[in-house]
Amino acid sequence: MTAVLEVADLCVTVGATAIVRDVTLSVDGGTILGLIGPNGAGKTTLLDALTGFVPGTGSVALLGRSLDGQAAHARARLGLARTFQSLELFEDLEVIENLRVAAETTGRGGDVEATLSRFGLEEVAGRLPSMLSHAQRKLVALGRAVVTAPRALLLDEPAAGLDATERAGLARLLLSLAADGMAVVLVDHDMGLVLDVCDEVCVLQRGAVLATGTPAEVRADPQVVTAYLGTAPTASPVVRPAGPQRERLLMADRLSAGYDGVPVVSDVSLHVDAGEIVALLGANGAGKTTVLSALAGLLRPTAGTVSVLGRGPDRPERLARRGLTLLPQGRGLFLQLSARDNLRLARGSGSLDAVLEHFPELPPLLDQPAGRLSGGQQQQLALARALLCEPRLLLVDELSMGLAPQVVEELLATLRRTADQHGTAVLLVEQHVPLALGVADRAYVLERGRVVLSGTAAELAAQPEVVRASYLGQ
Repeated sequence: MTAVLEVADLCVTVGATAIVRDVTLSVDGGTILGLIGPNGAGKTTLLDALTGFVPGTGSVALLGRSLDGQAAHARARLGLARTFQSLELFEDLEVIENLRVAAETTGRGGDVEATLSRFGLEEVAGRLPSMLSHAQRKLVALGRAVVTAPRALLLDEPAAGLDATERAGLARLLLSLAADGMAVVLVDHDMGLVLDVCDEVCVLQRGAVLATGTPAEVRADPQVVTAYLGTAPTASPVVRPAGPQRERLLMADRLSAGYDGVPVVSDVSLHVDAGEIVALLGANGAGKTTVLSALAGLLRPTAGTVSVLGRGPDRPERLARRGLTLLPQGRGLFLQLSARDNLRLARGSGSLDAVLEHFPELPPLLDQPAGRLSGGQQQQLALARALLCEPRLLLVDELSMGLAPQVVEELLATLRRTADQHGTAVLLVEQHVPLALGVADRAYVLERGRVVLSGTAAELAAQPEVVRASYLGQ
């Protein structure tokens, strides 16, 4: 095989933060390279750098020709095509016109009619994208890239929102494109799809290449398993004896939700009682944050029922007044304000001194801008602000993101004390599986928007291969 796309020592830096670090890879014609990694690994940024949408250092070559310094449109004309997570269709043009524009403006015009036929779009060729299903819109985005007759095709989450039948059709299309001699780079959270169609898989962690190999080799790599699931905690999950019946503060029954008509989660049923920590686990893109958003009133469910603090769904501000607090992914701090002022924004009558006893690092930092604190200190500040609200129900999204395991263990221990001492119900979305199971009473595992596994934390911890399969495929 001949290398079509070659990348050497590619780096992307935003401010003082390295998003992509010294990535080197090669993709031959007729092969599919899977590009995977946990949240924040730098996958989309890498595609942006390869296609000229963000500046980077290092070198990128297509069929031996350097693309360094070339703008995105110039790279497209040389045979480097891509799709986007957000699709970016021309909404005021018909499907056939979307394809024609791509073919004409790149100067690499393929057969538009043949592409429509290949992607099953003939019957909708005269429709606007807004009239199509989500799966059809995905096909238009893919077809628009393919009609430019690229030598290398970069795909960003093409399977997002597709059902099993649609995923199978996408897999056949990708294999047929590779059979035509195209070099394909596939970024997708659907590990089943990646493992099924890719010849080689490259794993990114914190912007750098962690491992490269066949799908089977990568799935069995201990470093990859640790990157996705985390390392073992210092203590095993505690089997807590059944106590008296506690008040049920959160319940979802067959909850379904999504965005702009695109389903993300379906038929999710779960509950959390007072004084209980329940972990919501699953791979990137499984729908965990969508579940939290629907429960917190930020997203209207499309089906099912929700009971929050004894009542039905409501607006976020009303739920907050009733005792629900959401600690969002990304912390939600006001970085220009001091740590003290961030804490002052908390609604509730909690004692600042009592809360700060859980976070001994924070008192000397209260007059510092939140943006100057380390990642661990910012997460402590965000959790302290949440606890000052004295929540009856606390929803926590990705407490461990970007933090050292020891810091995460300390934060999770604070959550455990809060649940035990104050009867707070906690629903914890967490990527670090062993640590989450070490502190939780029970857990649910999401895969492709559905609950595929549930039980006590001890039961799930005793089935590591089953949990691992939901993250890294069978």
